[in-house]
Amino acid sequence: MVVAIGAILTALVFLRLGDWRSPDDPRMQLERLAALIERQCEQAMFQSRPRGIRITESGYDFWQATSQGWVALAPEGLDRPRSWAAEQGPELLVEGHGVDLAREPDGPQLACQPLGELTLFEIMLRDQTGRHRLVGNGSGRLAVTSTAVHQ
Repeated sequence: MVVAIGAILTALVFLRLGDWRSPDDPRMQLERLAALIERQCEQAMFQSRPRGIRITESGYDFWQATSQGWVALAPEGLDRPRSWAAEQGPELLVEGHGVDLAREPDGPQLACQPLGELTLFEIMLRDQTGRHRLVGNGSGRLAVTSTAVHQ
């Protein structure tokens, strides 16, 4: 329990201090999203209820499973919806399949389960410096990587 509380506090500090770089920096956006996904997965374990993440062309938001289905979380605080930088539309792969983000889904594409499982996914943002990827595996591990553009 102490370790879990420490992890939450660390994530909150990271989210608060992560604003030193440009908010349009795609790597920073993916690092922030990774921290928010980790928080959602921790909440899924604490509440014994799945949490979800919906990715769209314009941004992302957070959901919780209820007996009536998926419900969007409150639009304020850490769980508020976020927008991508104006020039950056993401590419999303879920379990190895491309997702058409032009069609906004009615619920989340990614889910954190109470026992720590996470949907396999990859989100990619591109800019003039290269490709930036956030990869999530089934055990809940997240990794942000960048590949430079060769000129």
